Amino acid sequence: MDAAMWGARAALIGGFSATSNVRAGKRFNIPVSGTHAHALVQAYRDEYTAFKKYAETHKDCVFLVDTYDTIRSGMPNAIKVAKEFGDRINFIGIRLDSGDLAYLSKKAREMLDEAGFTDAKVIASSDLDEHTILNLKSQGAKIDTWGIGTKLITAYDQPALGAVYKLVAIEEDGKLTDTIKISSNPEKV
Repeated sequence: MDAAMWGARAALIGGFSATSNVRAGKRFNIPVSGTHAHALVQAYRDEYTAFKKYAETHKDCVFLVDTYDTIRSGMPNAIKVAKEFGDRINFIGIRLDSGDLAYLSKKAREMLDEAGFTDAKVIASSDLDEHTILNLKSQGAKIDTWGIGTKLITAYDQPALGAVYKLVAIEEDGKLTDTIKISSNPEKV
């Protein structure tokens, strides 16, 4: 835990603008930034409800749009909620965390622009490093902000436990309902 805090501090010194590590943010007075988890969308069962609930409690909103289907449901629901809430929120943009980030970022940018959100950011995460970022840029990805964490804070050329939290079911009235998010990234399945 201490290594993550000191790593966040070192990242800020090295030019990063914020951390998702709340403890490091408090201890070192580093701006804290981040989005909600896939589990939020899964808990509400659909993006629209999840994004709406998130917007009700957060002024600055970045919606994680790839829990189920980025293009057919995530993006349309993010845009719908951003339009419904209007000036009551600061719609910063959307985050992509899985799938073909180059393709999805281009489609997301196109959808945001068509909806009038030309200032909204496309944020990408998903175990990014300098090689992945260079590759995405060479493909013309329309990514404004890079969420870099795991491969920055860990000594990634040394063994690291790659883990992804998966909310697979929710119990309601004594009955389990499936909620698992399926990714097109084989290492995240």
